[in-house]
Amino acid sequence: MPPLWLIGMMGAGKSTAGRLLAVQRGVEHVDVDGLIESASGKSIAELFESEGEEAFRRREAAAVSSITARNDSIVSTGGGAVLDPANVAHMRSTGVVVLLNASVPSLERRVGSGHSRPLLAEEVAGVQLEALWESRAADYEAAAHFAVDADQAVTDVVDVVAGCARFTISDDSFVVVGPVLPRQLLPPSDRREQAVVIAQPGSISVARAVMAQLEAEVDAIALIEVPDREEAKTLDVMGKMYETLAELNVGRHDTIVGVGGGTITDVAGFGAATWLRGIEWVSVPTTLLGAVDAAIGGKTGINVRGKNLVGAFWHAAQISISLGVLDALPTEAVREGAAEAIKAGFIADPTIVTLYDKHGLDAPSAEVVRRAVAVKAAVVSEDFREQGRRALLNFGHTIGHGIEIHLGMPHGHAVAVGMVAAAAVSAARYGFDAERVQAPLERLGLPTSAPTADATAVREFVSRDKKRTSDGLRMVLLRDIGDPVLEHVRDEEIDLGLAAVGVS
Repeated sequence: MPPLWLIGMMGAGKSTAGRLLAVQRGVEHVDVDGLIESASGKSIAELFESEGEEAFRRREAAAVSSITARNDSIVSTGGGAVLDPANVAHMRSTGVVVLLNASVPSLERRVGSGHSRPLLAEEVAGVQLEALWESRAADYEAAAHFAVDADQAVTDVVDVVAGCARFTISDDSFVVVGPVLPRQLLPPSDRREQAVVIAQPGSISVARAVMAQLEAEVDAIALIEVPDREEAKTLDVMGKMYETLAELNVGRHDTIVGVGGGTITDVAGFGAATWLRGIEWVSVPTTLLGAVDAAIGGKTGINVRGKNLVGAFWHAAQISISLGVLDALPTEAVREGAAEAIKAGFIADPTIVTLYDKHGLDAPSAEVVRRAVAVKAAVVSEDFREQGRRALLNFGHTIGHGIEIHLGMPHGHAVAVGMVAAAAVSAARYGFDAERVQAPLERLGLPTSAPTADATAVREFVSRDKKRTSDGLRMVLLRDIGDPVLEHVRDEEIDLGLAAVGVS
């Protein structure tokens, strides 16, 4: 997992919070000042005295640049690290940057008397702290993806920061996760003239909040509302969207902003992929299903005689996930999204399965979302166009999609049923214990059978599955939790899977 960078004034609690966070996540804690002291053999105060601040900042920049996106760590920076734009660019591109924002009285109390801070004279520490804060405030604000109130107890700070993460999908696509929406929703651009928000009725309130936030980033903002759920994924709806984009004179330098669940990812992403042969889009998922799965990886599409048969691969430039938005979801929406989150656990991260099996829907959302997003990001960054490993993300989808289309079942519910079917085939082929899939799904209250489905109808939809090759239908199976394999399956194995979920 990429590094989490803590920035803020001296006394904000970066080192203390950093150590606690590192223990909680089971990763390394890196203190930038500590790196400098270790490399130089001198304390920070001694370096300031012997070399001066300019030389110290060069050492600081070298220490910051030594920490890369491959470092799974919590990094506590020095208070002045944000003064160097190169440091800020490096931190923001390699991980998530969190500002611990403490008031001057708190800073003064924590720094205390007898300090060895080279930029503070002990007798006027409070005055200097305030002056330093005022001189750096804009730099802190510009550097941070998120800001956290650091006046509160450090344990509370850690609880908030624990949900923050950033994952790179490609050179021009990344995911950022935090307690709220990040301070910047659009990638930097000096040519963008307008942003067009695409939303459904169920996500309008979040869409309007997004539009209010976008006022600080772009001159013109428009809203296009599309129907709820799968009714939006039609050629007719897309045609109306294109007409509106034309009326708005949306250009190649403009941005589409999709605010909603998995359907909006498909519709907004496909619209962006096909308008003017491809323009920038960003995603603000408002459902757990969208956050951990649909929004990440650039799969977009609409339904034409089958699920997502017309589509394009088109990465969102930025995916911004607010845990606050997800935590406010109704129980049924959380349950549906949990199917895709636990799927990530089944194929790559057994800890997610353990968390859901132990806590059910009360599993800690910050950890579940962070882990599930990490799985999806890692897979799609290796295989954008589903030529290999990415197909493993379709665990439960082969039969699940057929049931979804046939019964009109919610996507997450259908995938849950599909995973039980795939587990049954896995049991027959590899001796896998299918109960290890079915039990945690039942713990979540997800359906594990579809007895009202007609086998002939489901088979018809399954026969159109995108994973079919000239050699037949492929299906994701499990040799063990976290050990998936994509295999061609025989007709009788499909029958076995359908029978396991009550479809006969």
